[in-house]
Amino acid sequence: MRIPGLHLDPITLLTFLCGLSLACCPANAAAEDLYQLYQKALTHDMKFAAAQAQQLATAEKEPQSRANLLPDLSVTGGAAWVDAEDSSDYHRNRNNTNAYAVVLTQPLLRWQSVVAHDQSKLMISASEVQTEQARQDLMLRVARAYFDVLLNQELLNTRTQQLQTLQESQDRTRRLLADGASTHNALEQVQAKYDQAFAEQIAARGALDIATEALTQLTAAQARPWSGKEPQFSAPVPAAIGAWATTAQQGNLAVQRAQIAQRLAEMDIDKEQAGHLPTLDLIAAHGRFASVGGDVYDITLPENRYNQTVVGVKLSVPLYGGGRTSSRVREAHALQSKALDELEDARRSAGLMARQAYLQVTSGMSQYQALKQALKSSQVNLTSVTHGFEAGARINTEVLDAQQKVTDTQQRLAQQRYAILLAQLNLLASTGNLNDVRLREVSRLLD
Repeated sequence: MRIPGLHLDPITLLTFLCGLSLACCPANAAAEDLYQLYQKALTHDMKFAAAQAQQLATAEKEPQSRANLLPDLSVTGGAAWVDAEDSSDYHRNRNNTNAYAVVLTQPLLRWQSVVAHDQSKLMISASEVQTEQARQDLMLRVARAYFDVLLNQELLNTRTQQLQTLQESQDRTRRLLADGASTHNALEQVQAKYDQAFAEQIAARGALDIATEALTQLTAAQARPWSGKEPQFSAPVPAAIGAWATTAQQGNLAVQRAQIAQRLAEMDIDKEQAGHLPTLDLIAAHGRFASVGGDVYDITLPENRYNQTVVGVKLSVPLYGGGRTSSRVREAHALQSKALDELEDARRSAGLMARQAYLQVTSGMSQYQALKQALKSSQVNLTSVTHGFEAGARINTEVLDAQQKVTDTQQRLAQQRYAILLAQLNLLASTGNLNDVRLREVSRLLD
């Protein structure tokens, strides 16, 4: 498209087209901040939905195990028809019988069922911890995808700015060449830099599209662009790496799940050892029995009906089961040892996670401040080198190198910004303290 009297260079045209495409986006694709995206993911992410469904399923363990301690009431019945013939005496008998009974069984002493009921309560607690762990994992996945989009947006903006700067350098070099103050070699150097930057811009746009698709898959929404305001990072409190590690070894959700698993393994030993104990049940039954008389040749037999009520106890004492119970007890002891090892491993991993996240935050903040100063210095250097080039005191290669240093520092600064934010979230997650309030605080840093 060409408008008379209007000339657009490639960078300006590209910016115009990008803005036009954004303006044509549907209204329901409004961008949102980190916390809003997390709220969307709560109802859209399938991993978290599966964790919630698993919690609902595990909650049924308690009423199921409680049922083994409550009375069991059932009705039984039956009927039979008999046609007997004795060929030796030429006797034949036809009759039928029927019966039904109501049977009540109340466990009085079943230690396995008592232990299993206590275990079901712990299993529900473990499922709640697992759901909360899935919630924290969702927060981190949303934050990682969100920061990835913002970072790639900044990288694309940096590449576009670099292209515009190189376009200006090309124009300036052409003017100097026309005045005889530059060479074709200098113009070719600028063109080579421009072509490389253009290829990098295409790659940056592709990376942004991929990151956006990943975020949309997770939240069914788009990220709000970074406002450009520098976030005010704060050092972790308390400012002691050992305190964070100790807190993580106690409050980390993986540690909490391992503690519950270890307790369940201990109770498994009690449950299997109960296989050596006797069981006692109360049994009560009331039934009606009838024997309807048949015919023996020409003689009709009378009917016989009666009711019966039985109340008693049933004692079962295990004597020998082939060594099955003893083997199960040994297995439970081995599994308890395994659970203890896994608990210690979870504690060590949580402590290491907290230490790593703490160092990433503290060292990242120092690097961030250093990069901000380096960016200022590189920008001042670029201005100085550019003025020197225009005055004839500098060569074109020095200008290009100075421009590249500014671009590289801007990219590293953006990468470090989001690395710090993600490290802060990881530090909170390592101690089990990542929640909606903390995520909203991080979201406000970029809003």
